[in-house]
Amino acid sequence: MLPLPQVPGLRGDRDDARAAAGGRVSDPVPTPVVTETETLLRSHLFDVVRLEVRYDGEPPVSRDLVRHSGAVAMVALDEERRWLLVRQFRYATGCAMLEIPAGKLEPGESPAATAARELREETGYAASALEPLGGSWMAPGFCDEYMHFFLATGLRYDPLPPDADERLSEPLAFTLEQLEAAIDGGEIRDAKTLVAVTLWRRHSARAGQAQAGGLTLRRARRIVTTRPRG
Repeated sequence: MLPLPQVPGLRGDRDDARAAAGGRVSDPVPTPVVTETETLLRSHLFDVVRLEVRYDGEPPVSRDLVRHSGAVAMVALDEERRWLLVRQFRYATGCAMLEIPAGKLEPGESPAATAARELREETGYAASALEPLGGSWMAPGFCDEYMHFFLATGLRYDPLPPDADERLSEPLAFTLEQLEAAIDGGEIRDAKTLVAVTLWRRHSARAGQAQAGGLTLRRARRIVTTRPRG
């Protein structure tokens, strides 16, 4: 386990995360050499490639991989600190999913810019502040999609038209208790929403520690400055 300051997800950068995950000298897992790549499919959402990989002293093996540009997901909190979720049909599951707003990175677009745009498209709200929460590979067994998570606050109504192929519900507001109850009850089974809860809790804990530390420092200074002179 990496010490907290080195956890790549806290920075939310895919390249840093990949380097940290695969660059430890003590890591006992060997890294294969990719000797060939074949593109099997190109689409507007992702590519599918076939890799020929070889470990030292072993014959080559083939691995199929989904190449993805990456994505963003937003913990959008309203003025009452309620989470904004949307419900949309997901073809892979064959049912509607209750989840936090999210979207795919477009070429040349930064994660923060994507988060700002997707939030307006999916919820109708713009954020006055976007703060990185971290990041995660969502399905590393077969896909290189890396998702950047953001905390979105200071919401105001400023919608953008959704994508033509999207059908979303109006945003639904959940308190943290309601959100956790929906997770416990199986109503929320979306991986990015579950990851977001963990990252948000870590962010909140660090913010609370920083606030407590600042309060302690201010109290200490006040004690020093108000000490009676002998």
